[in-house]
Amino acid sequence: MELELNYRLLGQRLRAIRKKRDLTQEQVAELANISPQHFSGIETGSAKVSLPALVRLCNALDTTPNDILMDSVTESLPMLQKDVAEVFENCTPDETYLMLSQAKNLKKALRLKKIGAKE
Repeated sequence: MELELNYRLLGQRLRAIRKKRDLTQEQVAELANISPQHFSGIETGSAKVSLPALVRLCNALDTTPNDILMDSVTESLPMLQKDVAEVFENCTPDETYLMLSQAKNLKKALRLKKIGAKE
């Protein structure tokens, strides 16, 4: 079984964490000892990242490889369900209803477009 990493999703996770930490691409690249151009490519999914560079990026962003690679791990569903529970935690009934409604609509749209659907 060949492992196929989704570099686009990996980059999106890195970007989200970088923005949450209020860091620029240049700052993260410097901390991780990679070029800003390469980091930009990693964030957009147009460049692959080596394991040593990924570890340096995780250290620079104070995160773990689990947080970055969870979309590529076949047994990541429990981790994702934990994330969903955290998002819904402390929501009012109205917030929960609206968020669940949006999630249902998104699932329907994704399945119509066959994006990430199970074969």
